[in-house]
Amino acid sequence: MTWNVGGKNKDILKFGAGLFSAQPHYYAQVNNIQNSGVMLAAVDVTGDLVPSPDFNSYRNDPSTVPGVPEGAQTISTINAVASDFQVPSTFKANLNYNKYLNDRVRVGLNLLYTRTFNNYVYLERNLVDEPYFRLSNEANRGVFVPANTITNRGQTDWLNSRKSENLGRVLELNSDGLAYQYALVLDLGTRIGKDGYLNASYTFNQARDNSSYNCCVANTSTFLPVVDDSRALNWAYSDYHFKDKLVINAASPTWKGFVFGASLIGIGGTRYSFLVTNGSLQGDFPLNNALAYVFDPNDPSTPENIRQGINGILEDPNTSESTKKYLRESFGKVAERNGGENPFAATLDLRILKQIKIINQQRLELSADIFNFANMLNREWGVDNNLSRSRNLLRIQGFDQATQNYIYNVESGVGTQPINGTPWRVQVGLRYSF
Repeated sequence: MTWNVGGKNKDILKFGAGLFSAQPHYYAQVNNIQNSGVMLAAVDVTGDLVPSPDFNSYRNDPSTVPGVPEGAQTISTINAVASDFQVPSTFKANLNYNKYLNDRVRVGLNLLYTRTFNNYVYLERNLVDEPYFRLSNEANRGVFVPANTITNRGQTDWLNSRKSENLGRVLELNSDGLAYQYALVLDLGTRIGKDGYLNASYTFNQARDNSSYNCCVANTSTFLPVVDDSRALNWAYSDYHFKDKLVINAASPTWKGFVFGASLIGIGGTRYSFLVTNGSLQGDFPLNNALAYVFDPNDPSTPENIRQGINGILEDPNTSESTKKYLRESFGKVAERNGGENPFAATLDLRILKQIKIINQQRLELSADIFNFANMLNREWGVDNNLSRSRNLLRIQGFDQATQNYIYNVESGVGTQPINGTPWRVQVGLRYSF
C-alpha cells in the first residue's frame, strides 16, 4: 500500500507484508538418498585390527587389498526426514516513509521485520536421552559417554554415546529452526549542483536464531555451538548478525569535465563464540561445538593455570576490548553463543573521472580509482580487526576420574586482534564511447 499524503508528493508512506514459503536446499535430499543406511558404511578399527599396508601387493594384485578386517565393526550413518517435517516459511513486513523537503533533498525512514519458522535443521536421534554424568565445576553441563570411558588425556569416543550400537549417526531433518531479524534504516538523498549527489544511509540491525544452519551436509547442522546437547537448539545472535552499517556515496558536480567521487562503507557488531578445542567435551560426534565455560579468576576454586591464563588474556595489550568484555560477562558460566561483538570498521574509496569530447557523440573517458584510501595514508587505517566466528578459549588436556572433571589449558592469543581487509590499490581506466 502506498499513501501520497494530500497528493502533494511531499510525504510518501508505504507498507507491505507477505508470507513466503521455500523448499529446503536440494542437498538435503541428496543427504537422505546417499545416507540411507544401505549404500554406504564406515569401518572403525584400532589397535591390532588395523592391517599392515603392502601397497606394492595392492598394485600388483588388487585382490590382496584387505577390505573389511575380520572382527571390525561397520557403521552406517542415516539421514532421514521427520514424519512431521514442514517446509520453511518466512513472514516479512516493511514500513517506509519518505519526506521530500524540496526538489533536491529527501530523507527516509525504513522499518523491516522478518520472522522465519519451520526452518530446516538436522537433529541427532541416536544419542542417549540423558547425559551419563555432569561436570560439577562447569555449571553441571552434561557428558553423554560414561566417565570411565574417557581417557586420561580427556579424549571421548562418540560410539559410547549411541542409543543403538547397530547404527552410527541418525540425523533427522526437522522443522525446529526459528529466526527473526529487524532493522531500522535512516537514509538521505540530495542533489548537488547540476549533476552531483550525496546519498547516505545508516542501518541498525538485530538478527537472532536458534540455529544458523542453511546448507548443506547434515553433519554441519550439528556443529551449532551448544552447552552440551546438540539437540538443544539455543536462541542467540545469528551467525549472520551485524549491528551497524553506514554507507555514504557522493559525486561532485561536473567541473571542466572532471567528476570527483567518494564511497564509504562501514559495518560493525558481527559476532563470535568461545569454544573448547581438542576433542568432544560432551562425548558426541562433533569435535568443536562445545561452548567454553569461563572460569572466574577471582574464584578461589579456579585452577591456578586457568586463573593465570584468563588474567593473561585480560592483561595482554594485544587482546581486543571486545574479548575482554565477553570474558568478564561470562565469568562463572558457559559463554553465550555469539556473545562476542566485533567493533565497527570502514573503508573509503575515491574516484576522479575526466570526460573529453572528441567529435559528435564520440567521447574519451579517463578514470582513476583509489580503493581503501585511508590505508594508503596509514597502513593501520582501513583495516578491520574482526575475530573469526569461532574462538578456541580452552584446550582439553586431560580428565580427572576422581572428580569426573576435565583438565584444561587456556589458549593463548584467543583475543589477539587480526588484521583483515584488502590493502590499498590504485586502478586507472580508459574508455572510448561513440
